Amino acid sequence: MKDGIYYDLSNEQYHADEAIGSTTIKAISVSPANLWHNPFKGSKSAHIGTAIHSALLEPKLFESEFVLMPDIRTRASKEYKVLLEDRNPERILIGSEVELVNNMIKSSRLNDDFTEYMATSGHSEVSIFATCPDSGLQLKCRFDRLSDSHPYPLDVKSCRDAEYRGFSQAFGQYHYHIQAAFYLYVLKLATGRDLNQFCFFAIENSAPFKNCMYYIGEESLAMGRKQMFESMNLFLECLDDPSRRNDGIVLQSSEINLPSYILDQEFGDEVLI
Repeated sequence: MKDGIYYDLSNEQYHADEAIGSTTIKAISVSPANLWHNPFKGSKSAHIGTAIHSALLEPKLFESEFVLMPDIRTRASKEYKVLLEDRNPERILIGSEVELVNNMIKSSRLNDDFTEYMATSGHSEVSIFATCPDSGLQLKCRFDRLSDSHPYPLDVKSCRDAEYRGFSQAFGQYHYHIQAAFYLYVLKLATGRDLNQFCFFAIENSAPFKNCMYYIGEESLAMGRKQMFESMNLFLECLDDPSRRNDGIVLQSSEINLPSYILDQEFGDEVLI
């Protein structure tokens, strides 16, 4: 795709483009081996995530494109197979999936900060392409929601635990700080819009479906930028020297001991006389 901002690009068209996205940058930030030897293949429940994003970010599109069949309990049923004759399986929700998505919709509407953001003028599922002037790499990102008035984009994250402690662990594990820095960088390159804030709407995918708007801290965003640029440079090094793609497979030799919890359990109750 040519550099620029696209409002009507399908998810399939976006992912088919060979430009580098945040998933690649996050993966190589762990190690080159983590990128080249462990390619992302999606998840079995990807259609649930797509449905949730559509329901929360593009409700009109959700109503028109998705088929909700709460009475169908299995995809092995005749009723489901009939639907497949003229429907995309990625757009069909059955049984408990329907209840799950509906509960998450109801939960999100209880959050005034989220509903207020979504009520402002803006666009959902915005694809942006840009060329990095330093590395020459073709970059891309896809914003869940870009408000015309708020000084930050919004990204929806379905999670197991929306409480601060639980989501902060997911935040670190999945390198969301690098994603935020990458998205803001691509946005600035393509549009000149220089934002210094990013919001994650974390919503649980099980009862009671707690949710929270989390705004990334300055230190975390600064670290994300640093690691983002380091990762892009490392990516270029791996292109120049393919042997570097094995970096991260062989770990450094080290002394090993029992973990502290076993040592505490083994000797903590011992009485010395």
